[in-house]
Formats: sequence, C-alpha cells, structure tokens
Amino acid sequence: MAMRCLWNCKCLLLTMILCVLTCKRKLSRLWKNVVLYRYGLGICLSVLLLILNILTYKYGCQGLRNHINPVQLTHGYAPVFPHHYFHKPLLSNETYDLKRSYFKKETDKLDIYLHSYVVQDILTTEFAPVVHVIWCDVGPFTFAHFLTVLSTFKVLSPSVLNLHIIKEPDLDPDGYFQFLPDLERDLPPLVKKILIHPDACFGNKEEKTIAYMNILGATGGFAINGRTVIAPSPALKIILGHEINIATQGDGNADLLFVAAHTNVLENIPNEESLTTFLQSHATEYFKCESVRLFSFVSQNLCSFVHEDILPVIIFNGTSDFDHLARWIAYGSSKKLISMPADRVIVPNIVHYVWLGQRELDFFSYLSLLSSLHVLQADSVYIHGDYKPLGELWEQARRDPRVKFINRDFPASVYGEPIKLYKSHASDYLRADILLRYGGIYADWDVIFLQEIPLSVRLHSTTANVDWPETGAFPDVFNLGVLVSAPGAPYLRHFLESYRWYLDKHWSYNAIHIPYKVYEKKPQSLNINRHLQILCAQNVCHAPWLHDYKQETADHLNRQKLNWNKDALAIHWTYPDPDEFKSKDSLIKSKTITGEIGKFVLKRANLIS
Repeated sequence: MAMRCLWNCKCLLLTMILCVLTCKRKLSRLWKNVVLYRYGLGICLSVLLLILNILTYKYGCQGLRNHINPVQLTHGYAPVFPHHYFHKPLLSNETYDLKRSYFKKETDKLDIYLHSYVVQDILTTEFAPVVHVIWCDVGPFTFAHFLTVLSTFKVLSPSVLNLHIIKEPDLDPDGYFQFLPDLERDLPPLVKKILIHPDACFGNKEEKTIAYMNILGATGGFAINGRTVIAPSPALKIILGHEINIATQGDGNADLLFVAAHTNVLENIPNEESLTTFLQSHATEYFKCESVRLFSFVSQNLCSFVHEDILPVIIFNGTSDFDHLARWIAYGSSKKLISMPADRVIVPNIVHYVWLGQRELDFFSYLSLLSSLHVLQADSVYIHGDYKPLGELWEQARRDPRVKFINRDFPASVYGEPIKLYKSHASDYLRADILLRYGGIYADWDVIFLQEIPLSVRLHSTTANVDWPETGAFPDVFNLGVLVSAPGAPYLRHFLESYRWYLDKHWSYNAIHIPYKVYEKKPQSLNINRHLQILCAQNVCHAPWLHDYKQETADHLNRQKLNWNKDALAIHWTYPDPDEFKSKDSLIKSKTITGEIGKFVLKRANLIS
C-alpha cells in the first residue's frame, strides 16, 4: 500500500514537471509571436479599448455621464425661489364674473381670479397633501410636462410631490431641455421615482384607474397624467367634497387623466371586475379635461390635456385662455411676456468694440469702424482692449475725435473660472459687462452698419435678433454680434449671472445657448428685432425676417432683392470675411452687392466720390 502511494506521488510529480516544461515552451512561442506582431496587436488593443470606452459611456452609470456630458449642467440664470411658486394669503374676498369681465384685456383681474381659486387650505380637507404625477412619455422632459408638475404644485399646494417616471428623460446634446432640472432645483417637495405600476401608462381605462388607485393607496391624494395641466377653478370645491374624483380627456378619447381620493377610501383596491361597483358605492365625481384649444375660464374647466409639445416662446404673446393659464403657471402672471418700450430714449447713441491682442487694424475692421461713425452716426465709438490697434488704418481712424481707445486687460477668468480654450469667450463676457455699465450698441468687427439706429429700438432696455442656423431642440438662438442696450438693463444682469455656470471647453454653451435660456426665463427683458442684422456665412446671407431664413441655401442678399440700407440696421459676415473687403483696391474693383455695401460706407465717409 505504501509502495503504491509512493509510486503515485512520483507519477504526480513527473506529470507536474512535464506540464511546467510544456507551458514554458508554449509561452516562449507565444512571446515570440507577440514580439513579431507587436504593432498589429497594439492597434487591435487600441481599437478594442476605444470600443470599450464608447460602450462604457453609452451604457455605463449615469454618474459617469454627468461628469462627461455638458448638457447635464443646468442653464445659467437660477433664482433662489421664483416668488410666484408659493401662493400668498388672500387679502380680499373680491370675485369677478367671468361672463361679464373680458380678462384678456384685464389680466390683473384674471390673476386675482386664478389666485383666489388655488387650494389654500388643503390640510383642512379629507385629502392628503400628496400629488403623484405620472410621466408616461419617452424622450425629453418638455415644457408641457413642466407646466403639469408646476401647476399641481401651485394649485393643489402639496407637501409631497412625486414624479413617477418609466425611465430617465433623454437629454439633448445642446442642453435645451432643462425643464426637469429647473423643477428639481426650485420645488422642495419634488421626489422622482421609478413607476412600479406600468398599467398607469399602458393599460386600458379600467387598468389605468386601478393602477392610479394603487399609486394613491390608503394615503389618498391626487394622481395626474404627466400632460394634464391643472387650473384654478371653482370646480375644485366640488372635487374636495367627493370621496373619489375621476377625469378623462374631453375630446372623445375618454382616456384616464386624473384620479383623486380621500384618505383611507382606497384601503382595499378593487379589481377590474369589481371596479364599477366600488366606484358606485362611493361619492364619485366624473369630469373632463379639455384640449388646449378648447380650454376655457368661462366654462370653469379644471384641467387641460396637452396633446402636443409646446414651447415657452409660443405662449409669450398668445391670446387663448390656455396661453393666459400657462403664463400664470410658469411666470406668475397671465399678462403678455413681451418687452415694453419706455416713454423716452434710454439707449445712448454710442458704439462699443472689443479689441484683444496686439495686431494691425485690417481693412474690414476699418470699414466697420467707418460705418459706425458715418452711417450709424454714433456720438462716440469706444474700443475696449488690452492693446491699441496698429497700422496706418488705425492712425487714420483715430483722427476722428469720436474714436476713443479704452484700456481693458484681457479677462483671465469669469467668476473664478479661467478663460483658456476659446478667447472669443472673453469678448462674449466683455460685451455684456460693457453694455451693462454704459449702454449703447455693441458690434463685432465683421459688422457693417447700413443706417442710423431707429428710435423705436432705443426705447427698449435690450434688443437682439435671432440667428439663422438650426441648433438642435432650441427654437432659436441669438446672434449677439450686434447688441443694443440701455445701461443697467435687466437682461444683461441675468446674462452675466449665467457666467457663474461658465464652460470654457464648450464654445457655444455660454455664447449661444445660454442667452436664449435667459430669454426664456425673463422674456420681458429682451426685445427681439429681426431687422437688426442680415447674417452671412459661407457667402450666403440670411434675412431673419423672411420665412425661409433658416434654410442653409437661402441667399436673400444675392438672390432676392433686399432694400438692404433700409430693411436692416446692419449686415454681419460671420465666416469667411468677404474677398471684397481685403483692401480698398479690391473693394473699388468689385462689382458685387457686397462691394456695393462697402462702397456705400466709403462714400458716406467721403473717401470716394
């Protein structure tokens, strides 16, 4: 027995030695192949690593994407608390007869009416102060969803506001859809949850009703579809008096939108067979939610279902009852959200340029300066920069006593964030800072003025115009190559505040996207004038007041007759600079419309006849 055990051990040891020798030979051969094909293997491993990084980014944890993707960042202007989100005590018992008062002309009275019918005393009712908003959509969280959540908060005054989602809303690459981050920042009771009762979105009417009831549970409260906007209405008193309330669409679809129940009424949730009997045994009230088009204050509609996505800009100047309601929900007042002119001129007739770096004044820039002096007829032209321009053309320009150079160091940082990658960000920041202090007209160096500034423009605190390129989900973006403002203008204050969220590595975020988001937050602070600039890029010029201005090939200057020296204040060549403006000689020899514009400036400056 002992001999057999010793023999087995020797065999095992011999086998192990043979395995080691075999592995050594195999590894040696493998290493020779690695050395021989090291370049090919290196490329393959690099490609594999790239694929793994892409997969990790696309399907990895949300926290990783938050650090990589700039659209996760919220936009600039962030009030501590929008004052209108929280209702104030009623100071008057005055009411208005909707049938006799035309509220579209008396928005102050409409605001009083709406405020008087929010639920001021939810704690004294049989309803728990709990709201559940059920978001059934996929894609981005839009302005329609924003109105739904905010309307429940303002009208029903919940202490808990649950947002049930199937999955996280999508974020667009340009960061337009910031409506949910806004709500998460501004609404203390808002809690986001994953929907655990999918029938609330995908079931039939009975299945949805039971799912809504399960969401409410014995606590009770209000469960509302994510596209249903709640309105202050006398009908709220009826709801508060019934144990169960059910609302469906009013367009014949009859889809479930709203279930409200007293506390403890839903301790035992019925099934689909017993649902009808259960509802009949309680004081159940049924009502309809009208579409956006049919919603009416006079009819005392309690809610409106938003079928299609809407944008804030659509409601700014809208006249429908829903437009008034949406403005009251989102902005605190039902009045139109447009810039109103002052009763006197508030914008000084002075022009500001920004000149950063040490270089010669080229002919195009010189032509822009001449247009400010002799076409716009500016009282003064201030050039703010860290170095004076060089060259003969600068020496000629500075002979005009209206031209003044203001020494301004290059801004190394904005609110502590260094400006490194894009030097144009310094100009973006400086134009707002300069106009906020002194007022006037800011112009890029590739802008040519075509006429004097209209008096109507000088009556608004800030005026800008839209740009032509399509920019993702943004309805529009602004081109601030020409910006007109009074000193101390509110829009510029909000715009500079947005630089607390400055992104140095993202060229368009602060320069293009943020100005529009600030406008959405404070629409009354900005006058949109589409005749401020004709915008040219790649030798194609777009007139923003024409319907096809966003078409890439719509060359309105060369293919459509424009009265360019009367239709627009200025023309702006963003890229590239026109060949006609390389020198005075090339301009004189040119026979294009661009050349005509340049010669027009030289004639006004008495430099050619």
